[in-house]
Amino acid sequence: MSKEEISENFFEEELRKFLVESNAIEGVFDGDSLKQAYLAWKYLISQKELSLNTILITHQILMAHQDLNPELKGNWRNCPVWVGGREGSDFRKIPSLIQSWLDQIEVSNDPELTSEEQDVILQDLHVQYERIHPFADGNGRTGRMFWNFLRLKRGLPLKIIYESERLEYYRLFI
Repeated sequence: MSKEEISENFFEEELRKFLVESNAIEGVFDGDSLKQAYLAWKYLISQKELSLNTILITHQILMAHQDLNPELKGNWRNCPVWVGGREGSDFRKIPSLIQSWLDQIEVSNDPELTSEEQDVILQDLHVQYERIHPFADGNGRTGRMFWNFLRLKRGLPLKIIYESERLEYYRLFI
């Protein structure tokens, strides 16, 4: 086995762990949901950058077989939500909030920053996305996908949040 094959196999194993654990954080354990997460990731990683459309399509693929109103799959939520004891962002402002978030991503992409600085910035951007909570369901899983998409684009490794670390992870949002 070549060095490239070993590296590719390692990445695929890390990707599998990331998707399994990301689903598990949300209490999603079935094989079909894992398959949809993989397909959503493959679509996402094939994109040059995040955009409003990329975010919606990623959500649509991820949620394709979930028990969710079909009109909400791949569309911004159209109702208020409560997240961690606080009300989510006003649903009427979601497109503009997500566009502002995308603008922040662009502004924060400074090649002079160290890996540690990039890590902190991308974690903060992840928290901002989760606070916007743009979808009726699937926010955590899409948010972690977008976080890792940005990490890879900036030369950082996948960030795997294990289900066993869920409570510590949720503290980021307090």
